[in-house]
Amino acid sequence: MKRHWRTVVTGLLTLALLVAGSGNGRAAEVVIRLGSEEPFKTPPGIAAQYGLEFLAQELPKRTGGKVEVKLFPGAVLGNERALLKALTVGGVDATVVSSSNAAPLVKEAGFLAAAYLFESYAQAERALITDPRLFTRLQQLVKEKKQGFELVGLALTGTRNLYNRVKPVKSPDDLKGMKMRVMANPTEFKVWSTLGTLPTNIPAPEIYTSLQTGVVDAAESSLPAIVTGKYYEVAPYVVLTHHQYNVHMYFLGDRTLAKVPADLQKVVLDTFREAGAVQLKAAIKLADEKLAELKSKPGVTVTEVDTKAFASKLRDVQDEVAKELGVQDLLKLIRELR
Repeated sequence: MKRHWRTVVTGLLTLALLVAGSGNGRAAEVVIRLGSEEPFKTPPGIAAQYGLEFLAQELPKRTGGKVEVKLFPGAVLGNERALLKALTVGGVDATVVSSSNAAPLVKEAGFLAAAYLFESYAQAERALITDPRLFTRLQQLVKEKKQGFELVGLALTGTRNLYNRVKPVKSPDDLKGMKMRVMANPTEFKVWSTLGTLPTNIPAPEIYTSLQTGVVDAAESSLPAIVTGKYYEVAPYVVLTHHQYNVHMYFLGDRTLAKVPADLQKVVLDTFREAGAVQLKAAIKLADEKLAELKSKPGVTVTEVDTKAFASKLRDVQDEVAKELGVQDLLKLIRELR
């Protein structure tokens, strides 16, 4: 009897293992480890989660299980700048970072941080997704750097807006002297210096405590990031400057792409590109939702401003930065798509 039950149990365990493994049929030939600084939540609170989860779901389907994506969100493998450096040596296989954080390795990407390049989500979608010229040119610039990765997608996190712990802001004059957290990109420093603030670089995971302790007075992020990061708790004056349509750049390691079977490489590249479009659509949806959520928070003041007053101070910065980085063609193209 005991032998009979051992046989039954062994059979059931074997059957369970077969059922568990029947989903994939076989192990993936290529596993893409994709690191991100973005925090994941249920339901998603930031647009990048939609794009990244799309990749994780779709690539195995589209490659017959030969290519798999494993996501490492929430900066568990490092912040954006660390992830991009890790990509150069194979520490990760892919990542998505803001254009400002890409700038240390691809300086031309810093141009996308020039304020008021885009005037609407429709224009941003044309430039980043529908019209291929901007993507193709940026892809070429990345390849020329020979950093060991290539650009495989463009997206948005939403528009970036100012928030501070000091007072409501109605005009650029109200910013004078504020200690401002910015990303580590010379363009960001130029923009915020021109607007009268005192910019300093602080990594994203330290924004909350820096505002809380007074290391800085102000910062700027997308509306979903302001809500998800709860920055409004320590900086309750939110100002809808919409100064930047924050571009996210998807990168994939050259060595990783080379491991993908030749007949599937285009499938992988097309899926990454499509993930950017998914993220952009999500950014538009989340912006409206998070703005309504912010306005409902007790103690939070949301101020709408005349963005033309801010933009007029920064148009010369666009031309100056484009000339410095040798990307006047990109500026011309973006202006054409308005």
